[in-house]
Parts: sequence; C-alpha cells; structure tokens
Amino acid sequence: MEPVQTLRESNSGFEIIWQGYLTVPFVKEWKNLSDVWTNTKGKIIHLDLQGIERIDSAGIQFLLYLKELSQTKHYSIHLKNHSLAVLKVLDLLGLVSFFGDRVKVKKEHSNEVEFRYGTRKTS
Repeated sequence: MEPVQTLRESNSGFEIIWQGYLTVPFVKEWKNLSDVWTNTKGKIIHLDLQGIERIDSAGIQFLLYLKELSQTKHYSIHLKNHSLAVLKVLDLLGLVSFFGDRVKVKKEHSNEVEFRYGTRKTS
C-alpha cells in the first residue's frame, strides 16, 4: 500500500497523519515526504498512527530514528492514536516506555496487547 502523509500545521508545531504500511517502501518514500522536518526547532510534532495497517522492522527503526533525531534537533515528537498493528509491535519489543507517549487501547483490542515487558520476574 502506498504511503500517505497528511500534514496539519499549527502555531506550536505539526500534526502528521500516516496511513498505509509503515514498511521498507514507506521509509524509502519518506524522503520525498520529509520537507516538514527541516525547520522544526522548538516545535512539537504529533505523529498520528491510527491509519497504519502494517509495520515491519524498518518501520520500527524509522520511529526510533525520528525519536533520536528529535532529541538532537531540539523538537518534540509524540506518537498518538496508535493502530493495533503498531501497538502489537511496540508491545512485543517492549518499546512503549521508550517513546513515553500516552497509549489508548480500544476495549475490543485489550486482550491482544499485554504491555508486560519487564514486569515478569525470573527465578
């Protein structure tokens, strides 16, 4: 599925809505969609991930890269409206706390994600 990026600008920053597959082709195409990231110092960027239907390791690496980039370029990036596909991968890899964003799980999906990373004791 072709990546789709919708941008809404405000005084404090941007809201970017991604739809489709956050996979290798999206990451390659992102370079053409990345004009918004050039003058972001002091801004807040909200990435709306509700429309992400599939995410692979390249998509996760990309999100990690954007989080790291935000720290070096002095802007804030927040993930919001996580799709079930994104929640499952973040849960599996134990990355929810790394991003530090508020996560809302729909009631019908609550049995599909546990967020138990790091809570199990070993003997």
